[in-house]
Amino acid sequence: MPYRLVVLLTSITLAVIFAAVGLYSRWQIDTRYAIEREAETAHLHNVYVVQDEVLAQRTLALGYSISANEDIQRLLYEGGRAVRAEGGGQGGDRAAEIRNELFHVMARQWNDLHTGHELEHMNFLLPGITAFLRMNQPDRFGDMQADVHPMLVAVEHDHKARSGFEIGHAYAGICGGVVVTYMPKPGGVPHVVGVLEIGFDMTERLEKISRQLNVGIAIVLKSANVDENMWPTSRPLQKIGEEYVLAATRPEAAEWIASKLLPAAARQPRGHDVQWRGRSYQVVAFALDDYHGRLDPAHPPVGEVLIWRDVTDRLAQLAGERNSVLLGTLVGYIVMQIFMLFILSVSRDEWERRLRLNTETIEKLSRHNTLLLEAAGEGILGVDDSGNITFINRAALEMIGFRRDDVMGRNAHETFHHSHPDGSFYPIEECPLGKTMADGEVREVEEALIRQDGSNFPVTMTITPVVEQGKRLGAVVVFHDITEQRNRQEALMRMATTDSLTGASNRRHFLELLDAELARQRRHGGLASLLMTDLDFFKRVNDTHGHAAGDVVLANFVRVVRQTVRKSDVIGRMGGEEFAILLPGDGISGAQELAERLRHTFETNPVQIGNLIITVTVSIGIADLRADDMTADAPLRRADEALYVAKESGRNRTAVYDPPTMKRIVESDA
Repeated sequence: MPYRLVVLLTSITLAVIFAAVGLYSRWQIDTRYAIEREAETAHLHNVYVVQDEVLAQRTLALGYSISANEDIQRLLYEGGRAVRAEGGGQGGDRAAEIRNELFHVMARQWNDLHTGHELEHMNFLLPGITAFLRMNQPDRFGDMQADVHPMLVAVEHDHKARSGFEIGHAYAGICGGVVVTYMPKPGGVPHVVGVLEIGFDMTERLEKISRQLNVGIAIVLKSANVDENMWPTSRPLQKIGEEYVLAATRPEAAEWIASKLLPAAARQPRGHDVQWRGRSYQVVAFALDDYHGRLDPAHPPVGEVLIWRDVTDRLAQLAGERNSVLLGTLVGYIVMQIFMLFILSVSRDEWERRLRLNTETIEKLSRHNTLLLEAAGEGILGVDDSGNITFINRAALEMIGFRRDDVMGRNAHETFHHSHPDGSFYPIEECPLGKTMADGEVREVEEALIRQDGSNFPVTMTITPVVEQGKRLGAVVVFHDITEQRNRQEALMRMATTDSLTGASNRRHFLELLDAELARQRRHGGLASLLMTDLDFFKRVNDTHGHAAGDVVLANFVRVVRQTVRKSDVIGRMGGEEFAILLPGDGISGAQELAERLRHTFETNPVQIGNLIITVTVSIGIADLRADDMTADAPLRRADEALYVAKESGRNRTAVYDPPTMKRIVESDA
């Protein structure tokens, strides 16, 4: 081939290669930023949701603690009687005396919680969801709240504590409700004497998240919901058009709403850009639901949550990266073109020889370095003094699920160690890598690393500083995946606590949980029930269809139970076809309702094995847990006796522990 043609083809090829490299580099920059935005949207939403749940659990924990106070139980009981005796509503003089006594009982605790723990709202309600005493507004009482607080109505109805976002007469925010019970006579049956509602300061909560993540956060409510439910004096101060700003950590949100820069609210979190006063912002918006919305996703949300971050500098950085890629590609092409022409013009043979020698040398060095790193089964990476990754081996990449190009030059902590396993933020100052970079100490720890898909896995990690001439230049991290070891430990724990056939708790573990619940009742009171179940004529199944079919029936029963009960309820296999179910927080009436539903569901969900359909029924005995039960034997005995009544009454039915009924059946058998 003519020399000039070789030069021409080589120049064209070089131009195409550099153009492709430049376009691919720009595409990588844009793709990485798009992924970064999506991840940031999900992260901000998850942080808010987790913080919401933490605050909700905090309200319930405080509610349980306060509602266990015997003086409060007594005063609510007496207050309810006084209000009813004095004509209802706000009551009269006696109700006022009790309300004043209750206020003084709670005054010190309220002041401590309000000033030191961000508690904003505490409302004692009588049956029928009638306000009896608001600690933050003691002069506002007697109003009916059933129409604006469906969550509290549900709490009073089934005695199950709940929490979530609500808009009431005097408060809008995350609140929790727990029932308050009182036993007028020793040994009697506890009565529900009211509901305790607790809410925390939303503004302070948002400020904490804002400072932690360096973002702006606002909660915006639809004016129709606020105007319909809240008293005028309690409504948020800032109303913009058809929306109220309940809380905001920065002023931009109100300005954007007033300028109509934000799109219509959507239920799922989504991110979009806002240009404002020469700055660029990434805004994440998602729906805010009250109790109705949490029950029915089709119900319109009461507002939305806005989280935004200033991304002006980041966008400028991206523009600079794109320009650098373009300029670097152009300069590289020109330099390479000149160099190529010069070398070819001097000596084509020398150029080919040197190119060959250089290529062989580079390949040899590359193979040598690659062999050293890739031969190791442990994950190995190195970072510079800024914590940016300078090398990483294949084992490490496989463990964290990244490509090499995705991590080189990136900060190691921010890439796969930025959060705890529960999703909370992990500051670099607390990270063992950050500590070693700061003090130069060697550390051997167990940590959790985050894969590219967001999942985490446990590792043992050794961090060794790299020091030259007394100066720390970086560190080397060696880590090993211990997931299999952890799984073995968890499997051993499951084997020790669960029944291998059905997955239910085994007898020993169930009795431990029952003893723990009895101890909790002795300390704090409350309700709990126990169901004892027996599959009717189960021996016929084994005798007729074989033990394998019987095993399928047992497993099906446990599956039906898990679909029927709550996550907090516990099922244990006591032996053979007998199972016990612990229902914390449920009294006898709730336990009866659940038992009937379980009995009906199991009867109408037969087991199908091939063409064979096996229908089995269940008998259920119901007993409550009592404060004077010192061991698990007492409630188990009562539940067993109730089960005996159910079986002697014809099976496929439920029975509540009742000594007179038990005595009649025993006498009739005799």
